[in-house]
Amino acid sequence: MSDEVVAVVTAFAPGPRLAELVQSLVPQTARVIVVDDSGSTDARPALLAAESAGATILRHPVNRGIAAALNTGTTAARAVPGARHVLTVDEDSAVAAGFVDALVATLGTARGAGIPAGLAAPAAISGQPDPAVRTQRGILLGRTPIQSGLLVPFSTLDAVGGFAEELFIDGVDTDYALRAARAGLAVVHARGTELGHSLGRRHTATIAGRSVELTHSAPFRYYYLSRNRVLLNRRRGLYRGYRPVRETVADLRHLVIVTLFVPGRGARLRAAAAGLRDGWAGRTGRIPDTLEARLSRP
Repeated sequence: MSDEVVAVVTAFAPGPRLAELVQSLVPQTARVIVVDDSGSTDARPALLAAESAGATILRHPVNRGIAAALNTGTTAARAVPGARHVLTVDEDSAVAAGFVDALVATLGTARGAGIPAGLAAPAAISGQPDPAVRTQRGILLGRTPIQSGLLVPFSTLDAVGGFAEELFIDGVDTDYALRAARAGLAVVHARGTELGHSLGRRHTATIAGRSVELTHSAPFRYYYLSRNRVLLNRRRGLYRGYRPVRETVADLRHLVIVTLFVPGRGARLRAAAAGLRDGWAGRTGRIPDTLEARLSRP
């Protein structure tokens, strides 16, 4: 158990897995804080179960986005006596025993080796390609890890600031890692650690005679994916290590594939087009209610 770490779990549509996650984090951390950002009473059963499992529950009366939930949680975490780090975790993630200690140890080892480590992440995400890393002085270094399973020292929060609430959801982790890099802070990965995590829905498609499992998201997420990619590209001068062409091509490739092979292509394309338009217009914050309502129609 690390008395220096407070886990902040962000929840939007929590289910039974939330309590299981809390149960796995309680023995590893000084406190587990769950921030409910659903703005809905439907989340109450899962939140009550999480509270019974040992979590402190904080609630947003309305949906404010994952960045706002992270900022609410990290503010509360910094008030915990003796705490020095926050571990940010999504509600649909899973951590094994020893996960937190491994991240803390890697952060300390990297700093002891003269590497200015500002963020520590797992070495692998279940069901996803291994993150692009390089080795320096025996330490695995990365660039833009996903937000879930990320160890953030309070010193990094002091140097970088909070999470970008104007982005609302997608790209929040990328923005934070790039801002950390600009502050001269490295991302290190803990060898042998793996985060259980779901990055979206699954659909099995037949491509060139082969059965392929594709990951995709709800239509409204493509609004944020496209809008925030434009916003990140427009801010590229503020970042260090950002590769706008490569990242944009990867997003376009994903959109083309899911459009061709996953049902719901009309709503997905409408969301992406609206996101591109609003990104160029500099619009931030939550998706417009009228657009979200149209995308949710059958």
